[in-house]
Amino acid sequence: MTWLRGALALLAVLTCIGAAPVEQGTLIRGARVFDGSGAPAKVRDVLVRGDRIVAVARRISAGDALVIDADGLTLIPGLHDLHIHTPRTAYESAGALSIAHAPYLTNGVTSVNEYSVSGPVLAPIRVIENTAKAPHLALAIRLGVPRGHGTESQYTNSITTKITKPDEARAAMAQLLPYRPDVIKVFADGWRYGRDADRPNIDLPTLTAIVEAAHRAKVPVVTHTVTLAGAKAAARAGVNALVHGIGDAVVDRALIGLMRRHRTAYVPTLVVYEPQQDRRFLPAEWSRLRPKDRAREEERLAQPIKPVLPYDSKRWGIMQENVRLLHAAGIRIGIGTDTGIGGVYPGLAALREIRLLTTLGFTPGQALKAATSESARIMGRKPGHGRIAKGQRADLVLVAGRPDERIEDLYEVRRVWVAGREME
Repeated sequence: MTWLRGALALLAVLTCIGAAPVEQGTLIRGARVFDGSGAPAKVRDVLVRGDRIVAVARRISAGDALVIDADGLTLIPGLHDLHIHTPRTAYESAGALSIAHAPYLTNGVTSVNEYSVSGPVLAPIRVIENTAKAPHLALAIRLGVPRGHGTESQYTNSITTKITKPDEARAAMAQLLPYRPDVIKVFADGWRYGRDADRPNIDLPTLTAIVEAAHRAKVPVVTHTVTLAGAKAAARAGVNALVHGIGDAVVDRALIGLMRRHRTAYVPTLVVYEPQQDRRFLPAEWSRLRPKDRAREEERLAQPIKPVLPYDSKRWGIMQENVRLLHAAGIRIGIGTDTGIGGVYPGLAALREIRLLTTLGFTPGQALKAATSESARIMGRKPGHGRIAKGQRADLVLVAGRPDERIEDLYEVRRVWVAGREME
């Protein structure tokens, strides 16, 4: 028996020598964990190694891990913003990207959809992203019709592929998909809100050709769609999500039926349509404004309040009602902001969008689910994203208070991790 014990001991030593070293982890101890599923928060330990969550349990022992005391705090999955526009200069270097996207991280946004890029720049941006302190970037390729929305400036016209019929759409997609976009954005609707001349719309056969080509490549498609008729066409084409709220008419049963049948989601981007003339910020929002954004808002408030124009007021009321109706009908709703437009501030706008949902029939927990697991699902993310569970990517936000019960606590972000890496 002595020789057997010795052999087993030698085998154990050899096994240890050949084994890969265990990566030091991070143990978040005793947080209220809102896991993104919509279930009530529970006090749990969460262990992260590398870019993954490796355990969620009542009590975890990991002597080698960095322990973070989260008693009294709430841990949520990283938030999404499914609609942003970033200045071109931000993609010149990792440092520039880190600076430009710092407000997203400060406010707990760990995943964004970028819509101001084109195929040839996707690969260089991904190289920069690997060394930047920034959210995960889902990079889009843009398609539209000649003189349609998305072509107004020289730059946007240069990065938007123009097509007018199905054969052109199929040829364009054959050229664009090798760039490996994360999402296709189609400017499908040219309605100008009743105040300017309308721009051309894409027709249903052409949009369908785009969707079919993208889905064969397992790439989601979203549309700029702001009318009821445009939304019905986009749903019939099978797009993954309507991005921007319907503002010309209240949604009807026909649209709801189409969206259910084709599993089309809704990303209303309320904050970009909210009238800014009389917009009010919470104290927590004021405290999180960048100096230049605060100066802009202070200048606005120093002037007499301008009246909200009738067409803006009408559209805003319709858009809010449509969110209520689609949510009540069980349509999946995600979070997007159109950040990059004046007065829509990076990171902070996503928190405002989430809070606006709680004024339109969502509970705080439902609004957080929309911002996490639902937004991840809308974009066709592979399993492993948008939740707090074993095997999920470790995009995490530690918040003071109980944002799943009191949404205003969401502004109290304390710590943020992107793929297991803490962002300072």
